[in-house]
Amino acid sequence: MAEALTDDLVEEILLRLAPDDPASLVRAAAVCLRWRRVASTRSFRRGFARRHRKAPMLGFIANLRDGHEGDRYDYVARFVRATRFRPFCPERRHRRALDARHGRVLLTTVPWKPTLEVWDPVTGELRELPSMPQTVTSWNAAVVCAAHGACDHLDCRRGPFLVVLLDSGPEMMHLFVYSSETGAWSEPIFGPPSPTYGVEMVPTALVGNALYFLIDATESILKYDLAARSVSMIFMPTGFNSDFAALTTTEDGVLGFAKLEKSTVEDGGLLGSSRVKCELRLLSMHPGPDGYVTWAENGSIELGSLLNVDASSIESDYVAFAHGVGIFFVGTDDAWFSIDLKSGRVMEEDYGNGDTQSIVPYSSFYTPGSFS
Repeated sequence: MAEALTDDLVEEILLRLAPDDPASLVRAAAVCLRWRRVASTRSFRRGFARRHRKAPMLGFIANLRDGHEGDRYDYVARFVRATRFRPFCPERRHRRALDARHGRVLLTTVPWKPTLEVWDPVTGELRELPSMPQTVTSWNAAVVCAAHGACDHLDCRRGPFLVVLLDSGPEMMHLFVYSSETGAWSEPIFGPPSPTYGVEMVPTALVGNALYFLIDATESILKYDLAARSVSMIFMPTGFNSDFAALTTTEDGVLGFAKLEKSTVEDGGLLGSSRVKCELRLLSMHPGPDGYVTWAENGSIELGSLLNVDASSIESDYVAFAHGVGIFFVGTDDAWFSIDLKSGRVMEEDYGNGDTQSIVPYSSFYTPGSFS
């Protein structure tokens, strides 16, 4: 029966399979050699991505601190599956994931002198970058496709990429850009004066041609325009500093901001008792014609009741966001939860042993031809 179908019909059947269940595509490709051949071509891979447009979240990288000998901890970046996809090497020891985008994960070695690496969990390829152009103090970095503005990012994991390194510096913030095409770092691109507390080492956000970095303990965001190679600052509303926060994005290309806030409220009891309340407050940025921006509040999520936990147990020092799929990650004393804003689904995530320091979501298409 399968052999009687034309290649075009086989391709149409395979294109209809759900991208967030990569195992179904692998099983279908195993029907016969011809089905596998169809599913393994680059044209099918491109067609599959064009059909579904939005890459699924295949999993996330949990940055763990696992055990210790004396004062030394064992650090590991562990890939935790959200689908049946499993990378060749799910753990990268003595590594921390910084960022993930366009099918790539940016890693840094820890706890010694940092060395940056770009990892493709699908193919298993790991590329070490040259030494950082100077000694860094408080810093962060991001990985992006090099064809900014000219790529739909549906199937660019094999193409050239850039790594943007932001260092707070002793006097001025500055950026360096690594190009996989030249294999070298750029000259420094200078920004505003150095902040008092440095740069937040949390995942960046990409909107259009611009990368956004959170600045530690301030009400500001650094914007780097990839095309113009220019730096500017964006200021948030008073009271919304970068502590315990994450940058977010919407499907229509709007930059957002999410912040965890804890407070003590009266519970209405006769004895005047109180309880802890934990909210995730959401904002979106709207640029004006004069170059200034305004921020709009998009409501809040009361996490204690949503997660069905004691709000005092919620870790208020870290929140993560999966761009493109609208999923938040929030931790408690002994668990991490994912919150899907669209469906309202809440799941407790199993990341194995270890103390989770942070989470970096990973989204990508996966087909049987992804290794070619």
